[in-house]
Amino acid sequence: MSMFERLGKKVERLKQEAEAGRADSVEYRCRACGERFHREQETCPDCGSREIERV
Repeated sequence: MSMFERLGKKVERLKQEAEAGRADSVEYRCRACGERFHREQETCPDCGSREIERV
């Protein structure tokens, strides 16, 4: 296995771990469409609803 193949596998594993960690840290959810996001916002970035709740 070449150095670049090993590096590629490590990068992919790190990317998957980062995505999994991000999903665990979601703090807000739109009650209208179910979109989840990390920062408090007045309206949902996906549908524009004002029905935002802290998870």
